[in-house]
Amino acid sequence: MNHRIAISHAGGIAAEAILEKLPESGVEPDSLFLLDREANAGKRLAFGGSRLAVQDQQKFDYSSCALLLMPEADAQIESIALDQGCLLLSQAIECDAPAVFMADAAMQPQLAYSAASLRLAGAELCCLLPVLLQLNRLRPIAQLNITLMRSAEFRGRPGVDELASQTISLLNAREARAVVFPQQLAFNIFPEAVDNRVIGDLLQFLGTSSYSLMLQTLNVPVFHGFAAAVQLRFDSEIVLEDCRKQLTALDNLLIQEDSAGPISDYNQSFSCVISHLGQAPNQASSLQFWLTADPMRYGLANNFVNVTEFLLKSFL
Repeated sequence: MNHRIAISHAGGIAAEAILEKLPESGVEPDSLFLLDREANAGKRLAFGGSRLAVQDQQKFDYSSCALLLMPEADAQIESIALDQGCLLLSQAIECDAPAVFMADAAMQPQLAYSAASLRLAGAELCCLLPVLLQLNRLRPIAQLNITLMRSAEFRGRPGVDELASQTISLLNAREARAVVFPQQLAFNIFPEAVDNRVIGDLLQFLGTSSYSLMLQTLNVPVFHGFAAAVQLRFDSEIVLEDCRKQLTALDNLLIQEDSAGPISDYNQSFSCVISHLGQAPNQASSLQFWLTADPMRYGLANNFVNVTEFLLKSFL
């Protein structure tokens, strides 16, 4: 049975988070291949107590692996892997298939076992879904308003490097050049077009298309992390303490009264923090909260690893 796995774009921020989490799935260093662009071939990256050499992802023989984890969009690598019969897992592929999400390895996802690729839920969705699904079990959600705040790491290392460069330039009275982002991000904030696929995925997982859903996305001048301001209305009145008890049943989630921020509470963490959990005055069916998480670890890496572990145990 072929249980060998490859990870493309292994030097990226998302792959770094996956490599940190993946040993929990039982994957051994001798069954893992790290792949990246030719310029990074030969470098060694840490995994499970070993240091593995990176190979050129364009020249790699994908037929030797059961799975390819592709955490960054790359149409060329996607095509090569599929042509060579390697099952592709990625949140960055364009397809109409339903998204796959596993909050933990015990879940039973709906998978098409004949599929050549699986589209995983994106980082933001993976941060939000455990909380929203848990609340929806308590009482059906009728209305949902979310403002997503994306840090520079959503554009990978180039995004983080550009924010750093812009910050240094502005502090030294020089022009801040924007290449990765459409405009200056340092000391700035600007919206991004709503990803309709995120809306569709939310409706898919919450099991309804009839309620009102409003989504906004903002780029904020923060190097790492993710935050969301969430307001929702249930289909009937709810007791705040019941919501709190429902959420505290989730693993790797902390509810705190103090404000939570990207540096103080979840930097490089596989946990999520909720603060300012409350209800609007005289609105007993409402709930609002501030959610913060490391999108690459609590979000993306958790889902990648849980799906990988499920496939290794139940399918491959």
